[in-house]
Amino acid sequence: MAQMVIICLLMVFVLGIEFAIYGVGFQKLFRLELAGYETVLAGFFAYFGLFQAAALPMILLQRPFHELMWLWVAVSIALNCLILATAKEILFGWLRGMGAAIRRMGGALFFIALLLLGFTCYFQWAQHYLGWDTSFYIGTVNTTLHTDTMYVYDGNSGLLASTLPFRYALSAFYMHSALLCRVGGVSAMMAQKCVMGTICVGMHGAILFALGRRLFPRKEKAALLFVCVVLLLNYGLNTIYASSSFLLVRAYEAKGFCANVVIPAVFYGIFCVWADAGKREPWYLLFAVGFASVPVSMSSLLIVPVMIGMAALVECVLQKDWKVLGRGVLCALPNGAYLLAYFLYAQGFLRIMIH
Repeated sequence: MAQMVIICLLMVFVLGIEFAIYGVGFQKLFRLELAGYETVLAGFFAYFGLFQAAALPMILLQRPFHELMWLWVAVSIALNCLILATAKEILFGWLRGMGAAIRRMGGALFFIALLLLGFTCYFQWAQHYLGWDTSFYIGTVNTTLHTDTMYVYDGNSGLLASTLPFRYALSAFYMHSALLCRVGGVSAMMAQKCVMGTICVGMHGAILFALGRRLFPRKEKAALLFVCVVLLLNYGLNTIYASSSFLLVRAYEAKGFCANVVIPAVFYGIFCVWADAGKREPWYLLFAVGFASVPVSMSSLLIVPVMIGMAALVECVLQKDWKVLGRGVLCALPNGAYLLAYFLYAQGFLRIMIH
């Protein structure tokens, strides 16, 4: 058991490095100037957006899971080498900046924030929520591993489906968890709770810090205090009716990522747009979130484009600039494409038969 936990924590560390590398690549590709925490945020969504780009065609074509695994390993190695070769100056600058920021924030408050994040990770590991969702999502990962198929068998019953279920198959989130199981040699429950649950809590903390830096631009320690206060508030709001439950109990589910990572990231992007509507960076961040919101969670299907559209419309009216609305539409386009496909599926016009 202890060995499995160590492997899971190692995978969390490797994924964190991957998010940083992909964020640097995102920054280099679009010639952006992002803060260190924004680079990691952009990298998280770039990583899952690109994984979806590799996985979705293979899911729709009903290719074996092992083909996706080897494809993503090859793509990841190629992208890492390309980014490290072409953007190493940005990466080293990011490392120096993060190191300097940690030294500035060093002190009791910094360690309290780290301890709270660590305790929250442990707290969600220790919970034993056993609802229908748990059996279905963990079952989906297990079914993928045992049958070498993707969404072909029902995750709850194990029965062969008649058609590809777009409600789940339009997102490759759980296929990524299956990949972690195969690469790390850990169980589906361990990969979900110990790896993805920790990633959810860590990204939630990173977004809180980013919001704190926006709210208190000249006070980094105030941003840390903001992180601590919000994390503590989650413990007081841990009910089935609040997003806190999806952080403290069900962080490993795609819904947990929607409630505690995707929606706060959209809010952060909107906040940045309102503060700096003339800059490119907030719009590119919003696009990255929109691009990967469905790959991270199907629950983002409608709420993300609605949030982005409403914010762009308000900003358009305030600024009296129709270009703002156009940018908002572009940021919501990826979700719009998924929404159209799901609507056609729900109405019976789009079906992919299992063969």
